Parts: sequence; C-alpha cells; structure tokens
Amino acid sequence: MLFKDIRQIAITAMFSALTVVGSFIKLPSPLPTVAFDSLPGFFSALYFGPIIGAFVLGVGHIATSVISGFPLGLLHIPIALGMAFDGVVIGFLNGKRRRFFFILAIVVGILINTVLVLLVVPFLGWGFVIFFTPFLLFASTVNMLVAAIIYKQVKRRIG
Repeated sequence: MLFKDIRQIAITAMFSALTVVGSFIKLPSPLPTVAFDSLPGFFSALYFGPIIGAFVLGVGHIATSVISGFPLGLLHIPIALGMAFDGVVIGFLNGKRRRFFFILAIVVGILINTVLVLLVVPFLGWGFVIFFTPFLLFASTVNMLVAAIIYKQVKRRIG
C-alpha cells in the first residue's frame, strides 16, 4: 500500500490542490504551463518524502496542463510521469538528512524538471527546446528555491 494512513492521503490531496492554485500564478514563458505549480510538489518531496512528492508533482503537472488547455497534447502524460520521478528523486535524496543531500536534492530536482523538455524534441524540434529551456530552467529554479526556503522554515519551527 502506497499510503500508510488517511493522513497521508489528506496531505497529498491538500498539496495537489495547492498545485492547482499555483498553476494560476504564471511565470514569463512562451507556453502557458510554466507556473508555480511545482512549488507544492517540491515542498512535498522535501518534507513528506518520495511517495507524496511524486503524486503531488505528477498531479500538479496534469492540473496545470488542463488549466492551460493541454498545449502539448498527450505529451503532458510522460512529462507528468517525469515530474513524479523528480519527486521520488528529491524525496529520496533529502531523506538522507544531511546538508549535502539537501543541496543535491535541490540541484537534481531543478535539473530533472528542466531536462524533461527533451521529451518534446521529436514533436517540436531542437529549435523550440533551445528557445524554451531558459524559461523552464528559470521557473524550475524559482519553484524549487521558494519550496526549499519554506521547507527550511517549517523544519526549523516544527522539526
């Protein structure tokens, strides 16, 4: 069983709902799917671990895609799976509970999120990827850094 109790299901649902809220806060980009939707997922992966982080990041991407009108069509499904994988990696690395792994989780999380743009190469070409990557890197970095700051503050106050 993926979730241990109803509390974990409620946390996942609450943070997934926050991704929907974040999807309405857009960041500068040629595609309307670049928003603050990843922030709750990144935080979830850091604070609650890989399983909840994976679900929230995957659902968050699909929610943003739906709200934005599915601009990449069915490509959003493998991208959402990639985002879920990102949540697993972030949660796993941060689970080591050492500063080095926390920083590594942040850097790797940003990189995985950004590298997922390669999934569109066969459909939109390298020109689009080269053009779009700086926007995605900026958005991934902002989402992750805000999530990491919130995570550190919550950990300091709650434990």
